[in-house]
Amino acid sequence: MKYLILIADIDEFNPCKKSLGKLVEREYKIKHMPAFDFTYNNHNCTAVCFGIGKVNAALGAALALNYDEFDGVINTGWSGAVSGVFKGDIIVSDSCVECDFDLTPIGRLPGQKPGQEDYIYKCDNALYNAACSVEGFKHGNLGTGDFFLTNKELGLKYKEIFNISAFDMESGALGAACYLLNVPFVSIRKISDNADDVSVNEYTNSVVSDVTAFSDIVLKILEKL
Repeated sequence: MKYLILIADIDEFNPCKKSLGKLVEREYKIKHMPAFDFTYNNHNCTAVCFGIGKVNAALGAALALNYDEFDGVINTGWSGAVSGVFKGDIIVSDSCVECDFDLTPIGRLPGQKPGQEDYIYKCDNALYNAACSVEGFKHGNLGTGDFFLTNKELGLKYKEIFNISAFDMESGALGAACYLLNVPFVSIRKISDNADDVSVNEYTNSVVSDVTAFSDIVLKILEKL
């Protein structure tokens, strides 16, 4: 099987590449995006760093999926806790949604997109089941917005509307791209902070101290697939 591993931040991507060590077979670029290939558990994988935020996420996924054919897409990265998860937890996405997509003034539901039947993106069963079978991994709904969430009240508002457990800046857009392109998708995120007024410091500390976080996540999932 062939999988596309999507990582937003270069500070998440480079430690992942380094910690995979001799598994890395080739380094190159897909358009403007750093990429590398590796093989593990008989799965051929391409990891791509697409950049932070929803526009970069959707564009990066589309460019990478146009570059080659993949059996599935796995996203990983840091997220802020909203409900039921804590710093250090790893959460597998039941679904992903763009919390900040808002056409409610013209009668739409929060997150709802005109002409699109689904706007809460359910993750692929096979990828989801494999990830959830990893000991210690939790699961829940992921919310996305084009900002670093530091407002606890806003996070609780999104929990009330969308029942999210964690918040990030990419998973909803990646879910949208994979939904429209009909490619199996799952997001597995590690909790770096509590999405409150001290979350920036917590996030920075996580990035510096937990350099094998995403290589560990990816390898554990590939072992289950």
